[in-house]
Amino acid sequence: MAEFIRVAVTSIHIGERLRPIDMDYAEAIAASMSEHGQISPIMIRKTPAKKGTPYTLVAGGYRTTAATLLGWTEIDAIVVKADAVEAQLLEISENLYRNELNPLDRAIFVMKYRELWEEKHGKITRGGDQKSKPQNAGLVFSAGRELSKLVQERLGISQDKYERAVSIGTKLDPVLKQAVRGTTAENDQSQLLTLAKLSREDQIAVAGALKHTPDVKKVLAFTKPPALVNTPPAPSQSIILTKLIAAWDEASEETRDSFLEHIGMSNTPDALMAAIREEAA
Repeated sequence: MAEFIRVAVTSIHIGERLRPIDMDYAEAIAASMSEHGQISPIMIRKTPAKKGTPYTLVAGGYRTTAATLLGWTEIDAIVVKADAVEAQLLEISENLYRNELNPLDRAIFVMKYRELWEEKHGKITRGGDQKSKPQNAGLVFSAGRELSKLVQERLGISQDKYERAVSIGTKLDPVLKQAVRGTTAENDQSQLLTLAKLSREDQIAVAGALKHTPDVKKVLAFTKPPALVNTPPAPSQSIILTKLIAAWDEASEETRDSFLEHIGMSNTPDALMAAIREEAA
């Protein structure tokens, strides 16, 4: 059974989190906590082996950071019994339930949840594991269900949202995942899906470009092949000659004189056209 306690902030080991702390968001949480107090407790687990920090944070990184920003020495917490893998599963579940994740983090969390679940309980394929059932499977999932369905049910997300998260999580190169932090793509699912469709070579190139130009739309424009220009074939010389003769026949005397003067043959109009017509014949 979970235990509710008031715990010293300094006695909590934060550890490595699945997503970096956005200090602007942490300050917004701090402002809310300053005005309204701590509405929901953080989640911690006992880790007595860690010197000076008998507890490790499970979920509530922003609330803990906000408490530190406010100078609070204590914070409300729920102590849960969980090992390292179970703790990460709880962290992911809580963050997804609280709907605090942007599209990039949601993809990372969903993929990490799948990875941790299979690490703890073994691979689950379509039709389930007919030979054995995980000891604790009944607490989280019903056995014999496709893993994707199990994750959707457990995390409370739709199939479409799950599929988009998996597409981003599996196809987006780790280098590019890091590079889009702080850009519009981090919060733009359509941009992330577009990036995920690029080849790995293009993704690495985009990641490098974002270091100098943190404008995803502009960088994406560089990856598009140049538009093909449909240049009509040049007309044959015989067609050009025929058109010249037709134009000469239709031109007035004044226009003919101007043309001959232009080409330096103003004194031989009849001989010129006779030669042209003979060539055309």
